Parts: sequence; structure tokens; C-alpha cells
Amino acid sequence: MTQSETNPPEDIPEEITTALEASSDARLREIIHYAQQFLREHPPLTDAIESRAGEELVRIEDHGAYTIVVVERPEETGEARGPFAYRVGWEHGIGDEDGQYRWHYLGKVYRENGGD
Repeated sequence: MTQSETNPPEDIPEEITTALEASSDARLREIIHYAQQFLREHPPLTDAIESRAGEELVRIEDHGAYTIVVVERPEETGEARGPFAYRVGWEHGIGDEDGQYRWHYLGKVYRENGGD
């Protein structure tokens, strides 16, 4: 395989990028197939996110490195109803503990015309 002009993502370990760059086309296809098996075993975050108590999901947007979730609170009125945007991500637990979803509040979502 010839050296590519592509730049690897910064968060991929150098050992992996070195191994990929040295691989033949056939080996790269095997690696892709192997990685796709892992992807099928782990549903996307957008499939796993559920609404929290008192909230309804309005929209979920997968941006790769993060997921944006927009919710409304149907039991509330006025400003308290929303919609509100959150960045949701999975955070692993310490040691053998299970992880959990972390919801980071981003703010109220306004319609395109500038109103609520």
C-alpha cells in the first residue's frame, strides 16, 4: 500500500496508525470488518438515550464525538416547558463500577424566527 496523504485523528494511538499505514488493502478490509463487528455489538448512543422523569425527547442529534438531546417538559408552562438542549455522553465508572450517562445543560432552544 502506498503512503496516504490523510492525517489520522489525534486521539488514535500512534501504534494503531502505524499498523494501519503498513497494512495491505486486503488486511485493511479485514480490519474494517473486525471493527464493524464491534460497532454492531455497541448500539449508537442515540439508540440508548431515554427521556428522564418529567421530560419528553424532542430530538437527538449524533455528532460523532458528542450527542445533542433536546427535551421538553410537558407538565410545565411558559419558560419552564423548554425546549432545552443537553450534551449527553457516556462516562465510565471508576474501577469495576458501571458508568452512566451524563447530561450537560447547554441552554434553552429558540426557534429560527428568534421567538419561543
